[in-house]
Amino acid sequence: MQLSAIVVEDDPLTRVSLTGALKNAGVQVIGEASTASDAIALSKKLKPEVAILDLHLGAGPTGIDVAHAFRRQDPSIGIVFLTSYEDPRLLQPNLPPLPGGSIYLRKRSVTGMDVLENAIKDSLRQVRDPEHGASQTIISSLTSTQIETLKLVAQGLSNSEIAKRRFVKESSVEVTITRMAKALGMPQDAATNNRVHLANVYFRAIGMNPND
Repeated sequence: MQLSAIVVEDDPLTRVSLTGALKNAGVQVIGEASTASDAIALSKKLKPEVAILDLHLGAGPTGIDVAHAFRRQDPSIGIVFLTSYEDPRLLQPNLPPLPGGSIYLRKRSVTGMDVLENAIKDSLRQVRDPEHGASQTIISSLTSTQIETLKLVAQGLSNSEIAKRRFVKESSVEVTITRMAKALGMPQDAATNNRVHLANVYFRAIGMNPND
């Protein structure tokens, strides 16, 4: 795969490992960056064909912000997000949408370089058809309000405390939790603690093992 790529990842070890794997796969890595500003400057200078980005780049702009900057510089650039988060909204609410045709991969789903290579090819193909968007995940069907509530449930907050933080009635929180459980296919019976299941869903979605 003779393509030029830029890698944007704030964790040094992950960045070195990813860059090495891409080079071994025949991808020409022409730039590496750990911050949004460095990434945007490098892309403008080097004009890569594809960018592989982490979602979380520390304080400041996210990988999504960087990806949109890349697309403004070059509308044809392929975008692949490689992240621990199952859904971008788990990082922070009200994020801009992913650039059209971008590919969203969870790090744990990359069991071999072929997965990443296929994602790169798909990103270049789909950039011509933005309606395809990114891959769907298990919590993609949840609304932003439900994502926010899911995070607060995982933090161990009671319904009354969640209601205070969201400036809503406690009954509204109860309805949101019930709808989340239904959307995620959780059993509706008295023997099941849906809050525990929801917390586990959240931890798995941000790349953590709830049993650790």
